[in-house]
Amino acid sequence: MIILDANIIKGISLRGPVADVLRTIRAAGVERVATPWIAVEEVAAQEALRYREKHDAAKVAVDVLRKATPWADVPHPKRWPAEHVRRHWREQYGSITDVMETSADAYKQALYRETNLIAPCKTVNNGKDKTGARDAAIWLTAVEYAAAHAGELVHFVSNDKDFSVAGKLPDEMQRDIKGMEGRFSVFTSLQDVVNKFATEVEASEKDVRELLDTEESHATVLEATRTAAGRHRLFTGSLLSQADGDTKLSEIGVSRWYPTAVVLDKVLTVSGHEVGDHRYFTAWVRWLLRDDWFRGEEPGVAYSWETRVLLSTATDKSMTVLDSKRPGPIALEDVPNLPTTLQAAGERLRRLREDDELSSLLHTPDMRAYLSRLAQQATPLSTIQGVLDSNPAQLSMWERLAEPVRNFRNLAPEDDE
Repeated sequence: MIILDANIIKGISLRGPVADVLRTIRAAGVERVATPWIAVEEVAAQEALRYREKHDAAKVAVDVLRKATPWADVPHPKRWPAEHVRRHWREQYGSITDVMETSADAYKQALYRETNLIAPCKTVNNGKDKTGARDAAIWLTAVEYAAAHAGELVHFVSNDKDFSVAGKLPDEMQRDIKGMEGRFSVFTSLQDVVNKFATEVEASEKDVRELLDTEESHATVLEATRTAAGRHRLFTGSLLSQADGDTKLSEIGVSRWYPTAVVLDKVLTVSGHEVGDHRYFTAWVRWLLRDDWFRGEEPGVAYSWETRVLLSTATDKSMTVLDSKRPGPIALEDVPNLPTTLQAAGERLRRLREDDELSSLLHTPDMRAYLSRLAQQATPLSTIQGVLDSNPAQLSMWERLAEPVRNFRNLAPEDDE
């Protein structure tokens, strides 16, 4: 178990190489990575306070701009509640570390240590104030875990000088791990720990392109757009239209998107690590997406989208979308590379007659993604199921689709149930 202190996760860039290694270690299952609850809350609280300061500064700047813009109203930026900000950062750090609960006894002992100035607690302001209860709670959480898991090695990582000086713990803290010295290690650098589990390897586009360009990966990207739709509420896409036999592009503002097809465009950057018997890659990838859902016979809307993904050569590990940028318009040279819309696959589905052909098509990831979209956007799953249950003879096509549609309950939002 790798246990991280608040000052360690606070210093990790979530888009940096160390964060990539932590995600890789977790994905490979070679070691757990966790952080005590109070440490995660400390970082989330700091981000919320920093956000409030920046919002207040922005509000002052808008007031100045308002005075210089008497001909129009200049709205203030929306202020998100502090809990919204904290929740965001909990989710972000959740991609690199699990949360460890601290026992009531550990919190009690932490307050006792602060009261009695037992390490790692201390005084500040020239001895006027006592502090360190949170540090003590974090430390005792790691100690309790090690005591309860006698067969595990524990790697506690903190660069807090109250925890160790030149790698040596204060006497009180040494007594806490007495009898566990051989399997409880204290590190002041996260890099020293991750190097024990992952080895950096050279990586190129060639290493990941085959892993990216699969039906399963395409379906994963389409599923990821559901989350991105909430994160990126306003952005620009490209409206496709036909004129004199040529496709024309014009920019269009988008507040909701339902892309139904995706194709791999470019691998922008890639890094690799070897963990256990497999290689793991982190890459920024540009995709081309097409949204034809609401546009009938028109060519529809297209987007470019850059995502950060984690891939593995292990056959039981699927691609994971770690992060994404705001979707944007495409260029004219992208048009020939746009994907075939999945509505075409839907038309193919309606034309099929043989059960074995239908079953084969339904079990492809692309078709699963298409049917999931169909269930979410066109007809609630409960309505589809009601029709299937009451009129199976009249709707033979839906009858043949009954089992796949039932399986989509796990893919669709809860509101569709």
